[in-house]
Amino acid sequence: MTERITQVDAQSVIRPAMPLLIEVESKSGEKVTLKSTVHDVFFDKGVLKIAMPSLKGHLVPLPRGDFIYVTALSDKVVYGFSSRVLDYGRDDDGFLVMYVTISSYVKRIQRRRFVRIPLFLNGTYSLPGEDKQFRFVTRDFSAGGMLMCTNNVLAVGQPIFVNLELEGIKLQQQKAQIVRSAGKNEATGLYEYGVQFLEVPPELERALVVFVFQQELKMKKKVFGEEA
Repeated sequence: MTERITQVDAQSVIRPAMPLLIEVESKSGEKVTLKSTVHDVFFDKGVLKIAMPSLKGHLVPLPRGDFIYVTALSDKVVYGFSSRVLDYGRDDDGFLVMYVTISSYVKRIQRRRFVRIPLFLNGTYSLPGEDKQFRFVTRDFSAGGMLMCTNNVLAVGQPIFVNLELEGIKLQQQKAQIVRSAGKNEATGLYEYGVQFLEVPPELERALVVFVFQQELKMKKKVFGEEA
């Protein structure tokens, strides 16, 4: 995938409710990626107010003065910038938040709307009007769909309902459609189909985009030897 990186005015692109990934270095030297969201922006002070970062559902308050790398996600674009932790605690509304620095300009990385990554997971699907669940295995995945492998012959245009768990994100009876047939894989004996998710709620779509981006980061770390 080709990415185009440019510098853009932070004030024009960073907004409340944007999902964030916070990359920090642990005491052992391992890079860890935390989740957060933008609560508010104070560009006149160079400050970003964000939700308290979390890791696997646990809040992680970072020490004041720690240097971090922040990635803000939108549908087609990723914005990145180096930052530093200023403070953390509860705001006036009682939310646990963290205050970090933000520069006047951030890196803008233009990407495809839905990045596709190799991913092997087990799931099930059903057909409209039927309760029976059929097993499948994914070969790749994006926030907009997946390539699935199954024992069953399906037709392009066939609607299905997908059940799949992605590290805390659950697709339950997610409406989808077969949009492409890749034929039978002679090595596995399974039929392979391109699947498009339909009528995905905005919140779920954002969660899937974040999930895929996190998986991308993990793969890049493994390639460059940053992870054991």
